[in-house]
Amino acid sequence: MAKKAKKDPIFKLPPYKVEQLFVSMAETQDWGLKAFGIPNLWSRTKGEGAVVAVLDTGAALDHPDLKGQIIAAKDFTGSPSGPADVHGHGTHCCGIIAAAENDSGVVGVAPKARLLVGKVLGDNGSGSGVGIANGIRWAVDSGADLISMSLGSSDPDPRIQSAVRYAASKGVFVIAAAGNEGPGEGTVGYPGGFAECVCVAAVDQAKKVAKFSSRGSQVDVAAPGVDILSTYPPKNYARLSGTSMATPFVAGVVALIVAKQKAQGKKVIGSVDDLLALVKKTSVDAGNPGFDSSYGWGLIDPDGLVPKDTEPTPGEPGGAVIVLGPEDFTESGKAKFKGIKKISIELP
Repeated sequence: MAKKAKKDPIFKLPPYKVEQLFVSMAETQDWGLKAFGIPNLWSRTKGEGAVVAVLDTGAALDHPDLKGQIIAAKDFTGSPSGPADVHGHGTHCCGIIAAAENDSGVVGVAPKARLLVGKVLGDNGSGSGVGIANGIRWAVDSGADLISMSLGSSDPDPRIQSAVRYAASKGVFVIAAAGNEGPGEGTVGYPGGFAECVCVAAVDQAKKVAKFSSRGSQVDVAAPGVDILSTYPPKNYARLSGTSMATPFVAGVVALIVAKQKAQGKKVIGSVDDLLALVKKTSVDAGNPGFDSSYGWGLIDPDGLVPKDTEPTPGEPGGAVIVLGPEDFTESGKAKFKGIKKISIELP
């Protein structure tokens, strides 16, 4: 008998539940933003110019916190609702990244970033490898600076890995969930398990790894993922938990990095290897000393990741003041220093 062809893996959302649902609220900063110092970074950047692709169940396109943030949306599932989100998961992820500052609802990590919405998971929360791979390539070709994916399968799909590598070759960062199959070891799913992705675990308000968070050698960093408040269809707000929530938090931080680099006109972090090296260098150690399978390199440190403002030129406001005395001048009155464009002279 001929061997049966191996079935394609089905990619789906990690198991999660809606903790609370809200119809409206005054603008709220969720606990993760405060605990990880995000508002302190907004004097550097709020994500202006960064484009984030969210590949998920679509988005509530008319949500007041999202409708001005979405620049394009496309369905890869054949859903009768098109790219609109009737599930809720994708809308929640979008809000964590870039919910707008508008005096109501919630605010995202990078509230001035813009979103590309790729619906790669159908209305039941599952999708095919080919649809996800096509979504990744569409995001890259549509100008995404980074891609956020809160979905997974226990089996790797070569088409998705090829698309992730395509993204990496174009300098597009891919942030992916570790999965909610913890606390057992070796439970990280894919695409999070691919080396070309930044693989994200979830922590609670005590900054302890969540019991559900998948463990494994592929985990890179941990971020807020328990009881997270964000946008929800059609124009509501909800609290959800999962590595699905931690992933867009990290994507929002990377959007701030990208935006600041664009504003400064220099690309210090140009590849996923650069980003992973910086994550390793800056993360706050948690769990066992050094790398471990629960936290990866530790808790994400947004302040250490997002570039600071350019150092001022000496003599300019905020620059160094050099105090010169008579011995610092030649007989003709010229300063003996070289290579200093501006000097502030402090007279007695």
